[in-house]
Amino acid sequence: MTQKFKNGLLYFLILVYVSGTIGFLARPDFFLPFTPFTLLLTVLVFLMHQNLNFSRLIVGFLVLSLIGFVIEVIGVATGMVFGPYVYGETLGSKLAGVPLTISLNWALLVNAGALIGQKLVNNKTAAALICASIATGIDFLIEQIAPAFDFWYFENHLAGLQNYIAWFLISFLLAFLWLRFIGEGNERIAAWILGLQVLFFGTLVLISFS
Repeated sequence: MTQKFKNGLLYFLILVYVSGTIGFLARPDFFLPFTPFTLLLTVLVFLMHQNLNFSRLIVGFLVLSLIGFVIEVIGVATGMVFGPYVYGETLGSKLAGVPLTISLNWALLVNAGALIGQKLVNNKTAAALICASIATGIDFLIEQIAPAFDFWYFENHLAGLQNYIAWFLISFLLAFLWLRFIGEGNERIAAWILGLQVLFFGTLVLISFS
């Protein structure tokens, strides 16, 4: 797979996020069903640009996805992790009440956030803390508009402190494990992926509250 093709796919992803931002604001009923496919495309672009051995990369990503999925299943079933919440239909097919795509989002945020943290500091604990801060910050943005776009619903309408503490602690632990056992990747693509998510959700939040 050539670098030219990989870059072309990245540019296409940027176009998808920009047009999706406009579409969510203008015609959410039309654009919402494409949300799971956008996340799948984001994961594909991220993985294609990594420099790791393919099998090692996939195994690491799948392990993080599985851990994230199990945590979400426990969270939905008990309300003891993030607080009482349920998922809507926008994120696609569900198993045990949890969209399958949400597990990919966990792995994506942890991988990308850990790469950024590692780029900024030469210490695994500090890098994991940076990753946890990034992941929790992005979750905070999404929480502001999640009910409006049928992502998920908390019992008291918006996520409480428990949700953010859980996000921080879980993403810190997963990032630390990722840095300990993998710790390699493309920081440039990680920055693009996280930047696009912040741009997308940040714009939606700003417009929604303006």
